[in-house]
Amino acid sequence: MHALPRWIWLIIVVFVFIVLMLALLYFFQHRLIFHPTSLSEDEADLIRSQHPEADEITIPVTDEVSVHGWLISNAEEEPAPLLIYFGGNAQEVSGLIPETAKLEGWSVLLMNYRGYGLSEGAPDEEALLGDALMVYDEMAAREDIDEGNVVTMGRSIGSAVATHLSAERDVQGTILISPFDEFLNVAKSQFPVLPVELLLRYPFDSTKIAPQMEQPLLALIAEKDEIIDPAYSKSLVEKWGGPKESYVIEGEGHNTVHLSEMYQAYIQNFLQEMKQEQ
Repeated sequence: MHALPRWIWLIIVVFVFIVLMLALLYFFQHRLIFHPTSLSEDEADLIRSQHPEADEITIPVTDEVSVHGWLISNAEEEPAPLLIYFGGNAQEVSGLIPETAKLEGWSVLLMNYRGYGLSEGAPDEEALLGDALMVYDEMAAREDIDEGNVVTMGRSIGSAVATHLSAERDVQGTILISPFDEFLNVAKSQFPVLPVELLLRYPFDSTKIAPQMEQPLLALIAEKDEIIDPAYSKSLVEKWGGPKESYVIEGEGHNTVHLSEMYQAYIQNFLQEMKQEQ
């Protein structure tokens, strides 16, 4: 029996290496997609002392797991309209508490995904989408919340969560920041040499539900977004079935879009329109 030529062994080694790398990407891709930032008790105590206006909200989503967030009320009347915010894949939402003061007349719920902040468990697509519905149901049942005037807001990967919630519940409007049509397109742009169609386990695909939407949409798109190509944002807006308005925030990127003065102005105007429609 003749030994295999060295070049054939080299091909076999390279092939096995590629297969192993692809297998690792498939089974551990959640570490590439989700970047949970937890809070220590000392950090949580500091937030409590700095922001006494923020009430802590804990909602059981399974028998073993609860998610945690912060409710800030800027509304004088009760029941109050509610804005529910879903963050990006690396965003611990307590950092947004100071910004909520600008949203006069609204209660704002900043809810951390599983594994983020003080929320328990580990994130994945099914958990994020399912938990969003349970959070809505819990909040809409409160006497201090106007169930008929709830707006969802999602940034980046949170845009898929907010869209899913808007499709499953009777919300008044939807605000999407740096949204995408489907995560497959984002993954392709970030890993162009990989067969992401075969590897992706978390599609976060909003393209099938967007045409069924009837409620108004506000979409804010970063002109220089280096993570989500503005074309993917515009694709989702085009598919949206209800009234829609979208704005490109000039000169800003994926992580700086919220720094623009126009960002806050567009959101405030949209929320004011939602209240006037009631």
